Amino acid sequence: MEKRREARNGSENGGGGKKTIKFGVTPTWRNSIPYYVMKGRGWKEVEVNEDWDFFYADVGWIHENITYAQSSSGGFRIQDHQKVNHFPNHVELTRKDLMAKNLKRAMKAVAKEGGGVDPTQINSAGDFEFTPVTFTLPAEGAMMLRLFKEKGGLWIMKPVSGRQGKGIFIVSKPSQIDAWLKERTLAKEQDDATRITSYVAQRYIHNPYLVGGKKFDMRIYALVLSYAPLKVYLYREGFARFTNAAFSLDKDDLSNIGIHLTNHAVQKKDAEYDASRTDLKWSLHSLKTFLCSMHGQHAANQSFGRIQHIIIQSLRAVQNVLINDKHCCELYGYDIMIDADLKPWLLEVNASPSLSSDNERDYE
Repeated sequence: MEKRREARNGSENGGGGKKTIKFGVTPTWRNSIPYYVMKGRGWKEVEVNEDWDFFYADVGWIHENITYAQSSSGGFRIQDHQKVNHFPNHVELTRKDLMAKNLKRAMKAVAKEGGGVDPTQINSAGDFEFTPVTFTLPAEGAMMLRLFKEKGGLWIMKPVSGRQGKGIFIVSKPSQIDAWLKERTLAKEQDDATRITSYVAQRYIHNPYLVGGKKFDMRIYALVLSYAPLKVYLYREGFARFTNAAFSLDKDDLSNIGIHLTNHAVQKKDAEYDASRTDLKWSLHSLKTFLCSMHGQHAANQSFGRIQHIIIQSLRAVQNVLINDKHCCELYGYDIMIDADLKPWLLEVNASPSLSSDNERDYE
């Protein structure tokens, strides 16, 4: 331990100069923007069993191998000078059912203080009117069915911790939910874990803003350094992702998930997908310029201002439940859609957003 301390205070900084920061990454992050940025800043790459200052890894790897300060056994014990890129219980924000639960809880708190928010609805009036009505299934199946039968519309079904569009489908009839719930009950009775995955049912945004007849959403990055106090940096550029096919709510198109989801993993499965096309991804600067030309600068600025509000309010909603370990920071990928009225909607938050560069524009 004494030799490690001497290395940190002496030989690594030339006996008094600026210390070289040592970092590590898991293999999956070696072809990523964070890796190139850290190398470009002159940081020294080391292995996990060496004396690193910062380690960047997947969520699963961190939880399996790193022992946080609150723990006392197992894994690589975090030293006082070390940091990792995930908070211990980030799922309170990044798992779809837990995010919905925490937003509901925050709204109840606002309502109790006289904020005029209906705690039974996710998209009620007030500071938290930025995410579609969401239910966790099967637990809230009866509540969801009641609203479905009363209001109709479309609902999009998502696994609570799924990624890349896997397992997502759209329902248009209450009978489809009835059948889904019965199947889950049967699977539970048969102890078939492969069919018991929890889902969220989210009210489908039926009037998305379209560009050239195509649907899009935005990926915006937020780096949280601390929850107490809340310290967050927003990367204002980000990008907009477009579908390959034109938007449609026709009955025959509801099963074509590529019309409704914009992420690359889904779009590249489209028969007409062309990887050389550049119109499926815009910078947010380009999108904002387009919106200014169509609706005026004030309307565009107001919409983007609401997006910043969404990010801050979502973080405040989990501020009291996130373990604020000083050894942690986290880069979140926010997926946000705007509707035909330029109102932004929070769809989900990702704990390990893709940061690989598919082309020169991504790298820049």
